[in-house]
Amino acid sequence: MKKLFPILMLIACTAFVACDDDDNDNIAVNQAIRSYIENKYPGADIRKAEKSSNGLVEVEFIHESRLKEAYFNAANEWQYTEWDVAIGSLPANISNAIATNYPDFRIDDADYIESPKGTFYEIEIEKGNVEQWIFVTPEGDITSSAPENNTPTIISSAKEYVLDKYPGVVIRSAGYDDNGLIEVEFLHESIVKDAYFNSKGEWQYTEWDVAVKNLPQAVTSAVAAAYPDYRIDDADFIERASGNYYKLDIEKGNYEILLFVTSDGNIITQ
Repeated sequence: MKKLFPILMLIACTAFVACDDDDNDNIAVNQAIRSYIENKYPGADIRKAEKSSNGLVEVEFIHESRLKEAYFNAANEWQYTEWDVAIGSLPANISNAIATNYPDFRIDDADYIESPKGTFYEIEIEKGNVEQWIFVTPEGDITSSAPENNTPTIISSAKEYVLDKYPGVVIRSAGYDDNGLIEVEFLHESIVKDAYFNSKGEWQYTEWDVAVKNLPQAVTSAVAAAYPDYRIDDADFIERASGNYYKLDIEKGNYEILLFVTSDGNIITQ
């Protein structure tokens, strides 16, 4: 699956979930979730459950010889289920719709998603270094976003934002960081950058490493004037809707200070 949900902690291993002493990813599947899956997917063989950093519980199970993942919120309410679809197994109307609307692209990956608000295919297409995510209904209707803004599209929406904001990028990975933000790592103008989004898929900021020797003169002069005994140890550039600035780690012996400095040398506070 493309969705990446890092695990927060091991909560329990019970008879409901098969696990061994060395597996720290599994949590217990409560009876409400177990009953829902067994009723919705008769004969399902539940393999494990994990808690993601965005608060959803991901339950992996086998149904009709297919590996599927169902997601539930803190109230044990089903949010959606997804599974991989082999590109060669896509319905003809889906493949034809993509070929017609995106003739220069090839299909790189496909998932099928079931949600309370409908079902659709989430398709990753690419052309050279350009990647794009589209959503196709079983009837072959293509949209740029998932029907009804369903939860599973948050990460894909973040990727689409990056593709629009930074033309020509190559997305390398996407998932949740330790703070629960969606992190999209990409290559842009030969620089590895990371864009961060909140739980609603709204862009928060983008950052990337900057070599200390490449810092603007106004920045290094401002630091030297305000902290004459310190040296700049590390630097990042931060893009925000409210303005851009450099994030600097400066140090003197065992002392370290985190500074935020604009390109014109104005030292700011967060």
